[in-house]
Amino acid sequence: MLVNLLYNLETNPNKKIIMKTLTLSAALVLSASILATSLSAQTTTAQTPDPATKTTEPTTKTKAGATPDAFMDRYYELKGAYPTSTTVYGCYAASSHTKDKFMERYNQFKAAYPKLLEIQANYAGSEATLEDFIKKYYEIKEIYPALNKYYGDYAASKKTLPDFIKRYNQIKDSAADLSDVYGQYAASDNELKDFSSRYYGIKDSNTGMKNCYGEYAGSTKKLSSK
Repeated sequence: MLVNLLYNLETNPNKKIIMKTLTLSAALVLSASILATSLSAQTTTAQTPDPATKTTEPTTKTKAGATPDAFMDRYYELKGAYPTSTTVYGCYAASSHTKDKFMERYNQFKAAYPKLLEIQANYAGSEATLEDFIKKYYEIKEIYPALNKYYGDYAASKKTLPDFIKRYNQIKDSAADLSDVYGQYAASDNELKDFSSRYYGIKDSNTGMKNCYGEYAGSTKKLSSK
């Protein structure tokens, strides 16, 4: 078949035109083949990720030095950092603040009211703004001047004054053995039975936290993480 084609081409008067047409067609076929091969290679490259530019999903890591939640752990955390500030450990341990936030609030109050040293820790451990805390402090001081021992407890609490006094009278009339923590009970949300149980629980634990039985009893925190 190829011999007949070549013979016919040799004898054809339009030989030159046919040769040019065949040459052009061959060139077009070759170009199309090269283009198809190039596009195929580019597609393969695009679908295969480069290891050098490969991305990975961010991972969530647990933050080192997280604030402890158990009461005793928090107590000794602050004591280790501030060994001479013996009156503030219980308020911090019962609070929801980090150590840094607690001390920030403590120093804020100290700078604003340097003469009210006895209630600095109450403010630092509370959720109250400085304005609201002082307002409640002077409220109870004006109406119940004899209850000066409990000014800080009330000012730091979320109780209204009538509610605070009602709870104060309840524990005073029912639990003379808890006379050192009347203020902490009046400021808390715990029922008297639960408060008393928690008070004696920490007192009998021999954990060395003598100045903060009331703060623990009035909180909802576990005594220890262990």
